[in-house]
Amino acid sequence: MSATWGPLGPDRAFRRDVDQEASAEPEIEADAGRWQEELDVASYAESSMTLPGQGDEGPNCGIWKPADFCDECADVGYAPNRCERRSCPNCDGEWTRQRAVGACVRIQSARHTEPKDVSRRVVHVAVSPPEGSVTTLQEVYDGFSDAYDLAKRQGVRGGVAVFHGFRVLDRVQEEFREADPDMGIWRWIRTERAEDWRTLTYWSPHWHIIGLCRDLAEDDPDAQGGWVVRRMPTNFAPMESLNDRESYDDVVGAIRYLMSHATFESETSRDCVRWFGDLATTKFSPERELSEGALSTVERVTEEVVGAGDERSEEAAHDDESEPCEECGATSRSPIWEAGAALMDTGWSDRIGREAERELLVAFEWAIGERKPPPGMKNPQDEEQAREAMEAMMASDG
Repeated sequence: MSATWGPLGPDRAFRRDVDQEASAEPEIEADAGRWQEELDVASYAESSMTLPGQGDEGPNCGIWKPADFCDECADVGYAPNRCERRSCPNCDGEWTRQRAVGACVRIQSARHTEPKDVSRRVVHVAVSPPEGSVTTLQEVYDGFSDAYDLAKRQGVRGGVAVFHGFRVLDRVQEEFREADPDMGIWRWIRTERAEDWRTLTYWSPHWHIIGLCRDLAEDDPDAQGGWVVRRMPTNFAPMESLNDRESYDDVVGAIRYLMSHATFESETSRDCVRWFGDLATTKFSPERELSEGALSTVERVTEEVVGAGDERSEEAAHDDESEPCEECGATSRSPIWEAGAALMDTGWSDRIGREAERELLVAFEWAIGERKPPPGMKNPQDEEQAREAMEAMMASDG
């Protein structure tokens, strides 16, 4: 480790799973800042806010349609449509993934612009209000500025703030420890427990902040109006270079864990994530501060690190460009929306043949909404049904 970092080193108390979220030790749910489980307080915000994946699917989410085509022979591939809404039970993992990518790129870009010393240090703190003080939606939104103002007073120069409205009941934490599942506690609650997640949690609002900090001041609730600013046991590896994957690992792991149970207002697009201080969107822009080559490296390494933590689902395997085409063995594929331009290349169209050209045109028109399968086949639920719908459209077209 570079001597310029002194005693600063990575903290392995924070471990990551490969199930799209980081796994935190149970003590992360405990200690300073927690409200009492049975606190006698009416909270309008509690009933109006929810977690990722706990809402309804978006229109046509899960419906299979043409997704891509082989660049060599025009063989059409299929995949389920995704609405990518944070509330959708099918898409919350992708929403979490995208937020992790965006946050990591921004944080790592900012670290790169700092001197190669303690200025690149990243910390994770939780900021909690006094018991009973945040009960309405407006108080939640006002609390963002309160939280990062306190964090700045403690030494966090800028970063990202993520709102969490709920904590896990003590008895449920004990059940989680006894079960010892191979996943984080919040995923376990949302996917493995039969009860509604609200019966396993209680309202205890707080804001998690990850940001640049040379030195974090000591917490002093008395001087902070009863607010608690607690450093979490999630230190980050020093960033020695743009290709230092270990430093990306720690940022991605922390962000994915926080986003797995970020709390947001139901049926709205209001965000539960905000940037502040030196990393505020009005002050810092990776596109402006980094060279094109440096930013490209940050984006590439981030995608690699995030991808390494993803489960290889059937859908992801289908989209993998390294998978050879079953018809011709080629490994290069293009998104279906590029089929229109490809079909305008008369030389390529002549090479793939009339029948393949006709099938790709039907698939393209279906994908962009200009053609629909016949009644009873409009909403394929798997690849087999999608291919049957294509056969029916081809037959009617012929």
